[in-house]
Amino acid sequence: ESFLPVEVTKGFWIVPEWRSPPDLQATNIILNPGLAFGTGDHPTTKLCLLLLHGLIKGGEVFLDYGTGSGILGIAALKLGATLSVGVDIDAEAITSARQNAALNNIEPEKMQVYLVPSKTTHSADQRPSGNDTQSMGINNEKYDIVIANILLNPLLELADQIVDYAKPGGIIGLSGILYEQLPRIEECYLPYMENISVSKMDGWVCISGIKKTIF
Repeated sequence: ESFLPVEVTKGFWIVPEWRSPPDLQATNIILNPGLAFGTGDHPTTKLCLLLLHGLIKGGEVFLDYGTGSGILGIAALKLGATLSVGVDIDAEAITSARQNAALNNIEPEKMQVYLVPSKTTHSADQRPSGNDTQSMGINNEKYDIVIANILLNPLLELADQIVDYAKPGGIIGLSGILYEQLPRIEECYLPYMENISVSKMDGWVCISGIKKTIF
């Protein structure tokens, strides 16, 4: 009941499945978040949606690192990306993202989501299964835009992996960061990124930049 339609920016709405879109002509993302993170109402999600809105010109290949409800992957496709891939360590997030893609009439081939092992729990008896990114060849793919809207510690611990997914000259976006945590993220990612910009909302930040061709 508390989840109302959210206008991210003019003509770009997040609409709960059980409510009618306020503007039928707008770009509307229909969402039932279930138990996964990402309703479009949290500042970090809004910051990432605004980043995507400004970046996507059409034809991009996008990676959502920590896909949650799938909201960013759906947004990328609705804004003009040709392929969206999402990964998450939470099985409920994968279920939610697939259901939300279906709500938006997005075919599974256009929005591919995969469950991957947590780095902290990955052991010999938890090797990637046939549904994981390693066996699907996703690790060999390079993306035009990579966004990781997760938390400070995973952003720091997984920096090499997140950066590696982006093409040289591709865009990397990082969020889930409180303003006071920004210096630690900048110190970690400055060797990999240039033309860095920071957007802020309600004490949260999103940092984005271009992946350096040489670092």
